[in-house]
Formats: sequence, structure tokens, C-alpha cells
Amino acid sequence: MTTTTFQPGTEHHASTDALHAVAEFPVAWFEATPAYLVLRPVGAFLREWVAATPAGYLLGLLKR
Repeated sequence: MTTTTFQPGTEHHASTDALHAVAEFPVAWFEATPAYLVLRPVGAFLREWVAATPAGYLLGLLKR
């Protein structure tokens, strides 16, 4: 049988350091893969292409 003890008042709070590390891991892993080198320019191209379409132009006006 395993017993776990917590400090009083911490039962509903997650450590921000732990959450930060969990959120950073996928980004760091993705940036270390060769796919990042390929997908980054493709993503930039698609972002500019969508912004040049009429729908992208209208969305750009709505954001302002």
C-alpha cells in the first residue's frame, strides 16, 4: 500500500514549474526534429498565402 502526503492547502494547485516544463517539452522536442526545419517555411508560406486571399483579408480587417 502506498501513502502519499501533501502539504496543507496544496490539494487543488499544480506546481507552475511542473506545468511550465510539461508545456515546454513538446515545443523543444518538435524544434529538435528535422520536420521543424521543413514545416517552418511551409507554415510561413501558408500563413502569407491565406492572408493574401479575400477571406484572409477580411479576417485581417476584423482583427483590427
